[in-house]
Amino acid sequence: MTGTAYCLVLLVAGVFSISINNGRYEDINIVIQDTVAENEILLQRIQEVFTKTSQMLFQASKQHVYFGQINIILPKTWSWKPEYTGIPARSELESYITVEEGKVKTPKTQRRRNKCGYPGRYIYLHTDFLLTEGKTKWGHHENVLVHEWGHFRWGLFDEYSTRKKGRFYLDKGVWNPVRCSKSVKGKVGKGTRCNRAASKCDIKDTKQKMDKKCKFCPDEAETKSNTSSIMAYNWIDAVSTFCDNEDDETVPVHQRHNSKAPNKHNSNCGGRSAWEVMREHNDFKAVPLSASTNTAPIFKILRETAGYRVFVLDVSGSMQGTRIARLYQACKYIIQTRIPENSWLGIVWFSTSASTKMDITQVTSQQDRDALIAAVPLTTGGSTCIGCGIDEALRILSNRRGDPAGSEIMVISDGQGGLGASIENAKEANVIIHTISVSQAADERMILMATETGGIHISYLETGTITFAAAFIEILSSGVTSFATESTTLLSEKLDSLSSTTVSFSFDIDSSVGVNTTVSILQGSSTDISIEVQSPYGTVYTEQTTGDILILDIPGTAVTGKYNATVTTPTSSSVEYYVTSLPSGSEVVRISSWVTPINLDFLTGELPVIEADVMKGRAAVLDAIVTAVVETGGSESCEVALLDNGADPDDTEDDGVYAGVIPRFCLYQNGRVSAKVYARGENGTASVQDVFSGAGSPDSDEDVYNTEVLQDNFQRVSLPSEILVSNYSSIIANQDITAPGRITDVSIIDIFTENTQYGESRNFTITWTATGDDINIGKATEYELRISDDINVLINNFSNAERLDVVNANFTPKAAGEVEYIRIEIDAEESYTSTTFFGVKAKDEAENAGAVSNIVSILVANGYRIKVEGDVVYSPTNVTDEDITQEEKKENLTGLAIGISCAAAAAVAIIAIIIIVYVRKQKQKA
Repeated sequence: MTGTAYCLVLLVAGVFSISINNGRYEDINIVIQDTVAENEILLQRIQEVFTKTSQMLFQASKQHVYFGQINIILPKTWSWKPEYTGIPARSELESYITVEEGKVKTPKTQRRRNKCGYPGRYIYLHTDFLLTEGKTKWGHHENVLVHEWGHFRWGLFDEYSTRKKGRFYLDKGVWNPVRCSKSVKGKVGKGTRCNRAASKCDIKDTKQKMDKKCKFCPDEAETKSNTSSIMAYNWIDAVSTFCDNEDDETVPVHQRHNSKAPNKHNSNCGGRSAWEVMREHNDFKAVPLSASTNTAPIFKILRETAGYRVFVLDVSGSMQGTRIARLYQACKYIIQTRIPENSWLGIVWFSTSASTKMDITQVTSQQDRDALIAAVPLTTGGSTCIGCGIDEALRILSNRRGDPAGSEIMVISDGQGGLGASIENAKEANVIIHTISVSQAADERMILMATETGGIHISYLETGTITFAAAFIEILSSGVTSFATESTTLLSEKLDSLSSTTVSFSFDIDSSVGVNTTVSILQGSSTDISIEVQSPYGTVYTEQTTGDILILDIPGTAVTGKYNATVTTPTSSSVEYYVTSLPSGSEVVRISSWVTPINLDFLTGELPVIEADVMKGRAAVLDAIVTAVVETGGSESCEVALLDNGADPDDTEDDGVYAGVIPRFCLYQNGRVSAKVYARGENGTASVQDVFSGAGSPDSDEDVYNTEVLQDNFQRVSLPSEILVSNYSSIIANQDITAPGRITDVSIIDIFTENTQYGESRNFTITWTATGDDINIGKATEYELRISDDINVLINNFSNAERLDVVNANFTPKAAGEVEYIRIEIDAEESYTSTTFFGVKAKDEAENAGAVSNIVSILVANGYRIKVEGDVVYSPTNVTDEDITQEEKKENLTGLAIGISCAAAAAVAIIAIIIIVYVRKQKQKA
């Protein structure tokens, strides 16, 4: 056992997931990508910045948490030094901080689910941010990183405003700036520091919407006693804490949360303060630590080395026939084309017991690959002992390396049983297990093996388009530092029951890829096979062989454009084809996808959500066409559109994360559900936005969004983890127990005022994106609109708020994704100094109601009432229907509007509200 390997026992145990011990975070991983040039100053700066951040975090968390151990993972491209510790290259990390170079400069946390309290996937930091001495444009490094840690660890959201979502809200007769807390001082105006056009930003002029260029600039010279939330003002030196419960009188005024501010945090967290969310996290279950706690982290410098893997292959009797033949073919293809040079691979077979067929071997030559292929099974027999295979893999890894920590085991099985203590053994050894479940019959604990050890789990269900090779490709990686240099999959398909001797397909090469492009064909029998690929400019590439695998390489860098391929196979009954390509630069278009929940209880009515992150480098790719094909192993599949429109289940419009719901009719049995996600971009339509929501700065809302319109078509494929459905019931399947999605984008888009015979007439137009019957599928049946002068009533007790009954207005919801409009007209003699808050829920025909929308505020006068087509349905005063004149009742509103009108009696100040909506025929209820 080498000295380096022995050090690994001490330093790498548990290195792949963040843990906490008495307030001390351990195994925080900072990954430097291999596109970053070797730089000793960068290493020093990372240590300086995170040492300061640890102290800041300790202070901001009220002495609960700090950084204890931080691992800085260097890429293989950096030189080896004696003080470094080797770490095997692996496919991915659960949660980490990535350090890169690229067009995107803004520090950013990328989430897996945009839900309150859900942790993030990674924090992105540009090298320029870390190398900047002193204060950055986003504030001091420690302020920015504590802000991002709030997103990453505790699932908090930004509390500042944006030009797109609105910077002001109506309350108490004025336009209030979106800020937390309300005691933050500053000025209103235009420009980076609000130093111009202040006269055009009159907060008392509520007769019209505030100019979009008007903003609030907090006083950056304020002391800590007057500013609070680091989720709102990370660029202000004095800010060093989080907002707390506004109703708690023990909380200092400057730290009290502003639940009325229409920001992302309030919308997603139901108006709760950051601390109210944080206290629910396990990080804060213990008592605070001593103020004298040493918060300086211990840094470990790790360098990626060659990866160590073992294929653990099921050769039990149930794998006989087509399954073992496909497994052999896929392993042969993967070993030949995808196992990285200089990495290590062993092969273990298991059935009733387990045996090593090829000890851990370093792949340095074709001879090594041939020997590994020769160790892949072709015969079967015996029962199933999955645990035997895992334990054998752990044994040979330990024999080779001394300690197997960081290695990867890939288990492929269609059987059940024989696990024993193997999962616990792998966890104790800090070895990652990836699993490929063969058919619905495979042990359901195959998913558990992967999730509990930090691995990936994918199903091969035999029918459908997902193959052994595709699953291997999704799992295998050159390492966590090679995000920008990994090969990417452009195409991955399988065709069964061929009716012709030729198969034709096409693929696009875009400018971000094209290096060492490979077209691979795997066929169902060993026979003659040939391929012809024509480039966009007429160049023809050909290849032919006799066998079951054919590989065509396009030399050099392939030109951009559409390629047409024709495969000729005289006798084969099935064909798989894959197109992969290496990046031509550091900014490559990539897709990653995931699904939640992994374990789905059918009886709850919850539906799985598929999400896909489409990026060029770390910049969001907008207007891509993203779809998921869902398969359960039967003859039919479902197609789901994934959208980036901000409507539930998508959270944020135009952030490059596309989301969709798997419909109930796709889930027709217990067992596994697999999906394949396709992303496609059309030239001149898809674009890349290199400025996106991240850490705020005084001028972040003034930045010009540099949108790059993509001039090439692109296509990508990704496999998310499988889902396991339990408690399926055909009776429940025929019932509607899934509620419509939450409406997240209610907003006031204009305010118009004019003088009438009754006084001033004020018009508000409120809009939102329609949700569906089941989340975003179909069309809801009705909207439940409610208002209250207490925002907390709408958030916490919606049914107790005053309802606006618009049934008589024939206000029928539109199809999911379409835009709804409500126009509110208020006539009043009194001044507009009171506030009412507006929220909406969607309901379906089974009376399932979605969650309460985000809340908006409307300025009203005292004593208002609401009238729907001549019938008063809400009135906070004693005004009756008889108080409304016949002339008003005969008022005719033309066009596509439906009116809700009232007037004022001479002796009483009356406010009338008219709601005008586009007319649609009322949906027939079942």
